[in-house]
Amino acid sequence: MDQSTIEDPDPNQPRPAWREDGPFAGGGWGVMRVALAVIVGYLIMAMLVMSTMFLAVQAMDLDAIFEQGFWKATSRWNTIAVMISLLSAVAGGAVCEGIARNKMGIRLLAIVFVVATFGSIVAVLKAGPDPDPVARPTTEELVAAAAEAKQSPTLYAMIQAGKHAREPNWMKIANPACGLAGALLGAMLARRQRPSR
Repeated sequence: MDQSTIEDPDPNQPRPAWREDGPFAGGGWGVMRVALAVIVGYLIMAMLVMSTMFLAVQAMDLDAIFEQGFWKATSRWNTIAVMISLLSAVAGGAVCEGIARNKMGIRLLAIVFVVATFGSIVAVLKAGPDPDPVARPTTEELVAAAAEAKQSPTLYAMIQAGKHAREPNWMKIANPACGLAGALLGAMLARRQRPSR
């Protein structure tokens, strides 16, 4: 094949993705690398959110997580949860960028969060206002019930919270939105650290 047949006739035209300098350079492996970057980046975010949330719950008092008398998260806990989501997304975005080594990986990951954010907005609009919080026992009553169930007070409280607590509508939108913002920020930071070619 003549070399001229594989060159762009117009340098102003976008380069095909499968070119040597395109996002899918390397053919099948290039596509797999980008897909792997998205999957690993997302898994990193999820694992960091779950593990960090668990550690935060263990470190905080029950009354600092839930309002007195209700299964409703306090403003302090909601703020911590948002920060955990954002910082975890930064790490996931950086990993995604590092594996993909181009902008295609983070673009696909961003699409995931855009769709999730849009879906959350639609769900919130359909659901209406926040439901009334469910009453909860006092901390002393929860400790006694945990002892009767032969569980740690924190674990018992989290199990009960999972049954009764309701996430506020703004948090349903904030979580995927933080994922989007954090992933883009993480990718940008990773790109700046990558040596220029």
